[in-house]
Amino acid sequence: MWFVENQNNVFSLGISIKDTIIEEQSEFQKITLYNTHYFGKLLTLDDLVMLSEKDEFVYHEMICHMPLISHPNPQKVLVVGGGDGGSIREVLKHPEVTEAVLCEIDERVVRICQEYMPSVAGKLSDPKVKLNFEDGFKFLNSFNQYFDVILTDSSDPIGPGENLFKEDYYKLIKKALKPDGIMVSQSETPWFYQETMSSMTESMCKIFKNVETYTAFIPLYPSGFWTFTAASDHCSLKKFDQNRSKKLAESCRYYNPEIHQAALALPNFVKKMVNNQ
Repeated sequence: MWFVENQNNVFSLGISIKDTIIEEQSEFQKITLYNTHYFGKLLTLDDLVMLSEKDEFVYHEMICHMPLISHPNPQKVLVVGGGDGGSIREVLKHPEVTEAVLCEIDERVVRICQEYMPSVAGKLSDPKVKLNFEDGFKFLNSFNQYFDVILTDSSDPIGPGENLFKEDYYKLIKKALKPDGIMVSQSETPWFYQETMSSMTESMCKIFKNVETYTAFIPLYPSGFWTFTAASDHCSLKKFDQNRSKKLAESCRYYNPEIHQAALALPNFVKKMVNNQ
């Protein structure tokens, strides 16, 4: 049996499947968890790959550690989306963090991952963590200069995740961040989401002074070449704490100080997509 993800009718990704662990339709989306022959457990939402046990560490380390190491004192961190719990797991590797908030619209994603993928979701029960099951827009609107770091760990810009790529959302993030805060959003692949990348960076540049795109290589995401985009008025990913980075790297499988620097180097065709940085 094979799981096949069709990307824009021009590209397909196939993964060999042992069996299906769970498949259900939640209030928001179709949730499926598979056993694969090579990648361990595989989570898909609406038949799009979210993560596998084999390669999830790349995505979660890179969406978290780049901004947290670049912030001088990241005490309060919000993850919007990220119901699998991987980003929270990485956030808690930073001793400065006193409060890690997860805002996930679909509680079933969280509960399924807690039950079947404890290596990813196991830290969601940590006393520093606060779980909120609601729309990210509504949740953010109740905060004013509260968070040091906000991570948008969203699905693709369709369905429940569509509004998390628009200017109004970034305005809410700006309001919820402290003046020296920093945000990061996963920003898709430049091979299939050129318009999304261009429009989201353009929107961020209207709201924040510093906007920086960086890359990581994640085998099960379409093309394997993935991007994240950071935005802040005072922080820059280029100016990060080398000592903290080296110490953190001891607990990481992908992130290290050299990767931190190299991830900011963009191919020319990607620079053109985000040339409003």
